[in-house]
Amino acid sequence: FPLVDPWWRVNIKAEKRGSTYFMQGYPSYFLRTDIEENNRQVFSLFLKECAVPEDLSKKFFTWLPRRSVLSFRNLEEKLKRFQEKKIFTILWTLRLFCFVFVMVEKFLTPVFAGKAVLVALTFPTILEFLPILLPRHFSLPFQDKMLTKLDEILKNEPWKLGFSSITRRELNLSRCEATWATFCQCEHLLWKIPDLQKNALILYDQLKTRCRDMGHTYEDQEELARFVSKDMSIEHVWQSLEFLKVHNIVIREKKLVFLPDLHESEKNIAKYIGDLLSNCSWQLDVDVRKILNVSETSRELVDNKINVTQAHKMEYLKENSPNNHNCENPFPEKEVGSTSGTQSKAEVDSHQVIAMEKICSNPVTIISGKGGSGKSTIVSCLFHHLMQIEKEVEAASKDFEEDLDAPEKWNTFDCHWESETMHTKKHLNVLFTAPTGSAANLLSEKTKLPAYTLWQTCFLVSCCLAVILIPAHT
Repeated sequence: FPLVDPWWRVNIKAEKRGSTYFMQGYPSYFLRTDIEENNRQVFSLFLKECAVPEDLSKKFFTWLPRRSVLSFRNLEEKLKRFQEKKIFTILWTLRLFCFVFVMVEKFLTPVFAGKAVLVALTFPTILEFLPILLPRHFSLPFQDKMLTKLDEILKNEPWKLGFSSITRRELNLSRCEATWATFCQCEHLLWKIPDLQKNALILYDQLKTRCRDMGHTYEDQEELARFVSKDMSIEHVWQSLEFLKVHNIVIREKKLVFLPDLHESEKNIAKYIGDLLSNCSWQLDVDVRKILNVSETSRELVDNKINVTQAHKMEYLKENSPNNHNCENPFPEKEVGSTSGTQSKAEVDSHQVIAMEKICSNPVTIISGKGGSGKSTIVSCLFHHLMQIEKEVEAASKDFEEDLDAPEKWNTFDCHWESETMHTKKHLNVLFTAPTGSAANLLSEKTKLPAYTLWQTCFLVSCCLAVILIPAHT
């Protein structure tokens, strides 16, 4: 409730459950024009909220006749008469704090309080419907031109507030639109909306709901028509779709209906993936089967080590058991694999081989599979192997460079080769990303390398760009 002062009347629907009332929807506000009880106290509080100095306020009420009843409709007239007496210029002070938006915390509330009263006097329709239709934008410091336009829309074409593309064009408000559910709360506005626009609002709301709930970027128009079949006929569906398309509210491609922002994202994703597929050369020279064999063998060795450890614990417990002298074994025998002898070669999954080969030969690879099928294992094994090779090569190169006792004849590399190598050497830079934090942690745990969520990656990139764009003199 942004407006809680005693000169406001709040209208809200509530449902009683037991002894408690539960709020239904958002409130609407009306300015109280007949404040009879505690009249002077209420208006004294209003002047205080408008940052009028206390001594000026006292002198105004001293000048005001005792039987005079103040209201917001005659307050300006009373202040003018008070000013004409040339006692104090309180009107100028009130106007200043009502119309000027001061970015100081102690003046923020007074400005909003005074401005809200002036808006309620001039545009009562806005205070009645805007808090319901656009609750998140209600407290914005609207300009007078915008208020006039908004009042005109509410009186003549309220359906426009249901489409963000229209509010952006006509009111310069970004991502600001009312939902069909909020329109249903404003019964006095519904009868002003023609059937075509009403059906368009219902259809648009269903499209947004489907895209949000299902993670889609579009919806098939036949499916969309089926979802709203209880609200309109099929003929009205096609008319509404055409209306939405003409007003650039949705984008239609063949039989698909897109939301504009999601359509743009879809196009950009397709473009960048296409560029990767057509322009990037990508080849990782590795022995895929060897990598997977090493991975499987390591896993078997770990399992055998665990089994041997469990066997040793069981033997120890047997020897120290109080029933051991009766030659009774209180522990059931458990088969334990032996680590002695030759290790059977681990069998490699053919699907994993194909997947890893695809990764090594294509700049974009999509691997799908159920949980535990080895998607993360394939990626982690491959890049862990590549990073390990690079570390070994770097370590060997460093050891060679620091080998000061080597004879001169070992130095077979000339300066030209060294400088060329420095310029042509490319480090393997891998950035691991995942949709969620748990997936990123799993990837980091398996690869032993840092992994980030997609949002963290976007933040890191933006920080890098910010650093790059800093001028040199700073």
